[in-house]
Amino acid sequence: MLILKWSDNYRFMYNISGDYMKKILYQEVYQSIKTKITHQVYKFNHKLSSIRQYAKQSGYSTTTIERAYEQLLIEGYIYSLPRSGFYVAKIDQLHPSDVNQKVEAYTFNYFQNNQFTHDLFDIKQYKSIVNKVFNYEKDALYTELDIRGEEILREEIKKYVLKEREIEVDKDQIIIGPGIQYLLHILINITTSKKVTYLKPAFEKAMSIFQSYNYERIPCKDIGEITKKKTHFIYLSPSNIYPSGEVLKIQDRTTIINYANDSDAYIIEDDYNFLFKYHTSVIPSMYSIDQYDRVIYLGSFSKTLLPSSRISFMILPPKLYAMFLQKITLFSQGVSKLEQYSLAYFMKEGLFYRHTKKLLSLYKLKNETIIKALNIYKEKGQYELSSNDSNMHVVIHFKDKIQFEHMMTKLTRLKLGYYRIPDTKDILFPYSGLELKNIPDLVKKLFS
Repeated sequence: MLILKWSDNYRFMYNISGDYMKKILYQEVYQSIKTKITHQVYKFNHKLSSIRQYAKQSGYSTTTIERAYEQLLIEGYIYSLPRSGFYVAKIDQLHPSDVNQKVEAYTFNYFQNNQFTHDLFDIKQYKSIVNKVFNYEKDALYTELDIRGEEILREEIKKYVLKEREIEVDKDQIIIGPGIQYLLHILINITTSKKVTYLKPAFEKAMSIFQSYNYERIPCKDIGEITKKKTHFIYLSPSNIYPSGEVLKIQDRTTIINYANDSDAYIIEDDYNFLFKYHTSVIPSMYSIDQYDRVIYLGSFSKTLLPSSRISFMILPPKLYAMFLQKITLFSQGVSKLEQYSLAYFMKEGLFYRHTKKLLSLYKLKNETIIKALNIYKEKGQYELSSNDSNMHVVIHFKDKIQFEHMMTKLTRLKLGYYRIPDTKDILFPYSGLELKNIPDLVKKLFS
């Protein structure tokens, strides 16, 4: 290769090119010998040519041959004997399988109706926050992650839960993680519990974690039934009972807290979508009324930030937090420091609060629009709507099995996501990803 030495830059390019060519050459030699060994052209104890002989025969430099032999030695294809040379090592041959195994192709379906529409999140505003973190927190970004989560974000979450959920807590009791399932993994690993009760139907992703740890999972129809069971954990979403969105009454809340205290159990309060109450006030959390340190609080930003941002948090009672510290080295932090600092800045500057108010307003409009549209076809579709004062979905109860199955077929054909609630003729239909103006026509298409 001819390089005119007009500047230092060209000389630099020449050096890189030369090193690169040397690397290619030694890999050619290495691959050639390796192939002959694996195909048994060179068998066990076959003696290779000396470095000088190989260089002379092949035209490669001795340095190239030496590097190739070194790599073969490292990987165990050859061995050397002092003053004797290089020999092919003994390698057990892999027998070809009669079964031609193929990986089944899988395409993840991003259902339009279960996504974020662009009007729900100001990406430019959030980008400016991220840039601010790069500008002002450069040193922090070079340091290791705090396993509990970054202090700046835990401090903001502490303020947030006090304002929104009436929870007064030390920031050190807050643990941040990439989703509720990961936080449950931590909780299960710091305790020796083996039973969990829950209200039917279950939040399947949460229950799958307990299942993977061989927990006995005990479904119950109401709080009264839960109090008759011997358990270690009670999994509830008291401010937004899945999937109806109903609220656990104060009498049931106090009953279950007293039961947990008397039976040495813990309540896992999954505060699922508590913000999205369209016609009633937000209900205080169970954690805020617990006097016995028996409630573990789970919160998430997955429905308020971008779907691609997975940030959740868990608040542990003091006793469980002490147990967590004893095993803290078993865990790692799965949320990047950039994401944590960006959310902390977003909250600190009051932008998160304004964003959630905007979200609530937009979702309320979508909720009212889809309920109004569905009410038009109730008689024709032979269905009823359950309580739909919250969440980003509606629950449609079909009276007729044929209509129920016909609707699932139609939703699948239109590539719309839905969830069939087990042991019922109920369909949970998300609407967060639907454009407001398109909702009436879509409902008409479903029932025409």
